[in-house]
Parts: sequence; C-alpha cells; structure tokens
Amino acid sequence: MELPKRKDLDFSNRLVLVVDDDDPTRMLLRDLCESSNFRVISAADGIEAVEQIAAHSPDLVLLDLMMPLKDGFSVLKWAREDARFAELPIIILTAMGEMDGKIRGMELGADDFVTKPFKLIELQTRINSALMVREYRRRLYDAEEELAQFRAVDPVTGAGTYSQLKASLDAELARSRRYGRPTACLMFGLEEYAALRYKLGREPCDAYLTRLFQGVLACLRGADRLFRIDTDEFVVLLPETDLAGSRLVGQRILDVIKDVVADGPNGPLGVTARCGGAVFPLETVRTSEDLLREANKSYRALQQGARLLFDP
Repeated sequence: MELPKRKDLDFSNRLVLVVDDDDPTRMLLRDLCESSNFRVISAADGIEAVEQIAAHSPDLVLLDLMMPLKDGFSVLKWAREDARFAELPIIILTAMGEMDGKIRGMELGADDFVTKPFKLIELQTRINSALMVREYRRRLYDAEEELAQFRAVDPVTGAGTYSQLKASLDAELARSRRYGRPTACLMFGLEEYAALRYKLGREPCDAYLTRLFQGVLACLRGADRLFRIDTDEFVVLLPETDLAGSRLVGQRILDVIKDVVADGPNGPLGVTARCGGAVFPLETVRTSEDLLREANKSYRALQQGARLLFDP
C-alpha cells in the first residue's frame, strides 16, 4: 500500500543514485525512479558509485550488491564509515533468496532492501519510507539539539534555565539530607532593567548583561549554579553553604552588579539589584519547592532601597 503523502514530506525531485552493473536493470531503475518524479544519476560499478556519492551527495542510493571492481558491501561500508554519508539512506538490491546478502547488508547499515524483479509500487514505497525515516531522524535530531541548547544555558548570560532548576534543587536537598550539610538558595533581581533595555537597545543590552553575569559567575564556586528564571530574575544554588556564607555571596553579587555599567547615549548606565535567600535545613522547608518559595518570600519582602535580606 502506498504511503500517504503530506505536503511537508514531498520527496519529489530528490536525487537518487542507481548503482547496478547490469545495463538493462540500471535503465529500468532509472525509468521507474523518474516516473516517480525523482532526479536520477547512475553508476555501473562500486568505484563509480563512490565517486558519484562523493561528488553529488545524493538523497538516496539504490545499491546492487554483486558488482565488479568494488562490490556493494564495500560501498556500503565506506559510506557508513564516512561522517558525511553515515545517515545517507541506502537501499540494497538483492535477487530472490539472497538472504545472506540481506543480513550482511543490514549489519553494515543498509536501510532497507528491494528484491529483483522490481515492482513500481514496491520500489516507490521503499524509497519514500527510507526518505521519510531520514527526514524524521533529521527533524528529531534538530529538535533535540534545540531543546538541549534551550535547557542547557540561557544564550545571553550563560546561566542555567528554569527547566533545570527543580532537578538541581532536588539533587542538592537530597545530598543535604544524606550528609547533614546546608544548602542555600538565593534569588536576585535587576531593577530598572526594562528601562535600561529600552535606552540601550537589544544587542547593547545583551552585551551588557553578558559582561555583568561573567562577573557574577566569577564570584561563585565551581559547584554553585546560576539560573535565569525570568527576564530580570535569577536564582543561585549554593551547595554546602550556611546562612553567613550565603549572605556573603549575596553581597558579592550585588557589588558586581553595581560596578558593571554600559555606555548609554548620555553617559554610563547600569541597574541596581536586590537579593534574598533561604538556607536548608529550615523548619518550613521539606521540598525543593519549599526552599525556592522561602527564597522568593525573602526576595519579595525587600522594600525600596533595601538590597539584601535572608530568612534566618
């Protein structure tokens, strides 16, 4: 049964390389592929196949196994060992009953096989299936890369993102309970940040923010973690840090923020900041959400002009 077509998965005009040392078979495959709206190039032996793949980077290869000079197994092995063609869809062409060839082809990384003699509907289905799998693999890889990048760091500051915060808090609280060591959670925000961004513009403001948080990261230890949870709000996780130590770190962060300025249209510009926090163990803290809630309560309790506040 022919696969249903989707507008975003239209494989017409894709380039197919047909590799077969038998002239009539090669011409038949060319005709069948062109009738399905594929562009086609061909090769009569394995050496020519390697040259065509390297020169044209086809979207798919139909590869006969038994050929002179360099057989299909050698071509398949070469392609899978070359990073440029490791994901190239390759369908091997086999005669009826060539089970050993099919098995070896699959071991070497073939995507599928088509049995001679060919039927148009089967050939079209196999090609479309291989191209579809390749396309979904590519999309999945791109999505995973984008998601990993999104989750890994904030692109402007280098801070971790909100999606990582709970897992990190859970891990540190579990460690604190097990070893009887404290864990501190700081929350700080940049005041007048929206106005600064408006005055500087996006790119100069991002450059300023990058410099600012390079300074913040420099005053943290290697085990400490910085997270950006909103445009102008951040969380710092401080493993094995008590109340006095967390207050010290909080003050250092505020000092860094105060000292970093940007070149504004009418002179230097910067922001002020405020910082609150909480330290586990704390009577009201049983979960990572509790610790974050207490740090947030401390941070929100700061009045205008006050810069540093911690729950005892």
